[in-house]
Amino acid sequence: MSVWNEIIIGIAVVAGGFFVLKNIYMWNTYRRSIQTEIYSNFVEYQMRKRDLVKLSESYYFKSRFGKHRIVYQIAQPKKNQTPQAYIILILASGLYILNIKNQNGKIVAKKRGDFKYFSKVSQKEEKLVLLKNPLDEIKFFEKKLRNKFPGIDCPITNIVIFPEHCQLLWDGEIDDKIPILKRKQLFGVIKQYVEKSPVVLTEGQIDSIFHTLVDDAIEMEKAG
Repeated sequence: MSVWNEIIIGIAVVAGGFFVLKNIYMWNTYRRSIQTEIYSNFVEYQMRKRDLVKLSESYYFKSRFGKHRIVYQIAQPKKNQTPQAYIILILASGLYILNIKNQNGKIVAKKRGDFKYFSKVSQKEEKLVLLKNPLDEIKFFEKKLRNKFPGIDCPITNIVIFPEHCQLLWDGEIDDKIPILKRKQLFGVIKQYVEKSPVVLTEGQIDSIFHTLVDDAIEMEKAG
């Protein structure tokens, strides 16, 4: 075997190893994310994720809810240093705002006031962090969203979502208007809302709302 053949084989092995490691990393990231509840599988998500228009649809949602759009947004309210991740689901039954959280420890939720978040520092020690109330955050986001669409009167359902492996507890009265869920509960809860709700948005309105929210971002994506 020539030296060049050995070099080519060596490069191929390194490139193959990098490809495998990269995909393992992306798979682990995917399986810990909310995307597992929206897209049919990892391959579909990988095919869609680099294009905002493709990302706005899901085989999984289409087979169950028909025409829909998915919008990803980041919001950072005043005096809040941490950007908040939101997903807006646009279905025929209305809009569903998902406030996505990533805390994996013990969460103590309250109807009013800060949430308590206990993260593990060690096997025996926990660190207490106060979280701005996600119920207040999502109500503020809803208000801003409604201001964008003064001519469309449709239901808006707010949902707060924490990771599957957190411990979710309530301090006092539970808020019965805004569900606080773990990730795996999302689809079942949306299905319940859809089954109880009439069709209020046409396919044209669903697309119109989507484009109002993301057209600027799509143009920036194309220019980039």
